[in-house]
Amino acid sequence: MSLHLNDRKWACIAAAVLLGLATAIVFGLHPGGFETQIFWYFVLLPGTIIAGPVADYVYRLAPKAEHVADLSFTLGFSFLWYWSISFIVLKIRRALGALWG
Repeated sequence: MSLHLNDRKWACIAAAVLLGLATAIVFGLHPGGFETQIFWYFVLLPGTIIAGPVADYVYRLAPKAEHVADLSFTLGFSFLWYWSISFIVLKIRRALGALWG
């Protein structure tokens, strides 16, 4: 049985799996000490870089909503990052498969 899904759907599945693994590592396993944990937080959840300034802006508007906005934007932008990477890898794989296959 072969699943005939387009590349966008495969990239969505891959992004969900990668984001789940990154979240489990950062929030569940806590690799290393304090400084190392910060490094892994920024590397595995790159949406943090964009979510920080957005959360600060939200804090000025509604201070109690800052935590929700920060977590939502971190996970949302990280999902888009992982989706983009997965989509590019799938497109390269298909192009190389068509070239050599």
